[in-house]
Amino acid sequence: MKKRKIKVSKNSLIIVIVFFIVLIAYFGSPLSKVRNVNVKGVNDLGAQQVINATAIDDNSNLFDALLHHSSISKKAEKKLPSIESISFRTRNLRDLTITVKERPTLGFIAKNGGYYRIINNGQIIDQKLNSPIGNYPIYSNFRHKRLKQISNIYAKLSKNIQTNISEIRNAPTKLNPYRIKIDMNDGNKVIADMRTVQSKLKYYPGMASQMKKKGVIDLEIGAYSYPFKDKK
Repeated sequence: MKKRKIKVSKNSLIIVIVFFIVLIAYFGSPLSKVRNVNVKGVNDLGAQQVINATAIDDNSNLFDALLHHSSISKKAEKKLPSIESISFRTRNLRDLTITVKERPTLGFIAKNGGYYRIINNGQIIDQKLNSPIGNYPIYSNFRHKRLKQISNIYAKLSKNIQTNISEIRNAPTKLNPYRIKIDMNDGNKVIADMRTVQSKLKYYPGMASQMKKKGVIDLEIGAYSYPFKDKK
């Protein structure tokens, strides 16, 4: 009985030793390096942007990348604030898949001769673009607090309303400091109050469909429309 136990123990030791030899050989060989990096889940970000933020390339050790995925993720999220979360998966012990969850883009502001993206926590991404990307609105004349408020309102609008909004401008008056103007992609303009625009814009599609000519839909106090004045 004792001899059998000793034999089993020796066999186990041999297996462990072989395993570690193979492991050491693997980590010392090119097979331990990342061969391909695939990025999933990107929408407004570019795949290469994400790869650059993780600093993973074909010289990176795959096991090391997986072992330190938490710190790599934090660094990537710091470099690209629009990343909400990031995860890693391996395939064939050679290929790495990076899955990204982005914070939604709520529009752009124009400043310093470029465009800057606004994400769902009201943060402005400090990355200058020559032109806005995607079908998102441009915000004009808003200070930071008011910009955060109006972008959060936009986030709660129905998808068909969102995609029809081209630009939202802060246009306060002495009588109404919450007055805004909205340019629509269908050619109409909307005058509204920030405090009520979310609930009132649901009437826009019906009102716009009844208009014979392009014009203004005034939702500031009531809800009525009138055509643009003909240019003479």
